[in-house]
Amino acid sequence: MIHNKTHSNKEIFEYHYFLVKDTFKIRYGIAPCYEKPAKGIFLLLHGRSEFIEKYKWVAKQLQKKGFQVVSPDWRGQGLSSRELENRHKGHINRFDDYVDDLAALYLRVIEPQRLPVYILAHSMGGHIALRFMSRHPLKIKKAVLASPMIDITMPAIMKPVSKLLSKKLSKTQFAKKYTIGSGDYSVRKAKFKGNNLCHDLEKYRILHNEIANNPDLAIGGVTWGWLNAAFESIEVLKQDDIIAKISTPILMISAQKDSIVSSKAQEKLSSKLPNCSFLSIKGAFHELFFEEIGINNQLWDAFNRFVVE
Repeated sequence: MIHNKTHSNKEIFEYHYFLVKDTFKIRYGIAPCYEKPAKGIFLLLHGRSEFIEKYKWVAKQLQKKGFQVVSPDWRGQGLSSRELENRHKGHINRFDDYVDDLAALYLRVIEPQRLPVYILAHSMGGHIALRFMSRHPLKIKKAVLASPMIDITMPAIMKPVSKLLSKKLSKTQFAKKYTIGSGDYSVRKAKFKGNNLCHDLEKYRILHNEIANNPDLAIGGVTWGWLNAAFESIEVLKQDDIIAKISTPILMISAQKDSIVSSKAQEKLSSKLPNCSFLSIKGAFHELFFEEIGINNQLWDAFNRFVVE
């Protein structure tokens, strides 16, 4: 394990790396618990195109509640190793790689501490959390999934075409090419007005401010390979035998006005999961942690009721 410890007075995280397959570096942050003993550890799992620094304020909330926080940068994101030479391309060959990396983090960093382990996840992080919990049903005490990526929202006429196209292209040299309309990160494209992510200007700026501080955090759109891997993993989560294995108590929080992932798919899966409560927050966009205060308070109120029950 590599211990490149880099943290300043402003940082609540201590950053470390570990290797997978001898060459691939996965970065993770640890935000220590100031209460002794700690109530447990929260795995804080962010979404596609995000990174640890964006969630510093969320980690602080968990610290205040008496928890240690451990948060990884997914492979191909943040300051973990990128899959392609153009580091802006969001690429993965299969979502199982994300799940394997999370399992490796659990084994090396979480398990030795012998504390209750919880998950707080957003979007793609929620998807990976569900896949992880289906493999390891007893490792997580409770999980809160905000806007989990159960399915991707796109026009009905486009979805079957996108599935077929991504499946075919992922087997060719186009697997590592951007999908139509995707490209490198550009702050010029980041317009708060008319955005479909959140209603809070200051929180909207967090990601872009962090990228301005460290451009290596930036990531652009997805490749055909990533899109195919996502569709394949979405199908895995539709399998009844996979769903039945996810016995962890789950609170699934849906954003009513989510245009990124499907709230209908979230509600449908929540009704099939063995131990899941479902909450839809009226008027909310996709990024529930970065929403305006009224919506954000509803999320944390539900979190508090669920975690302390």
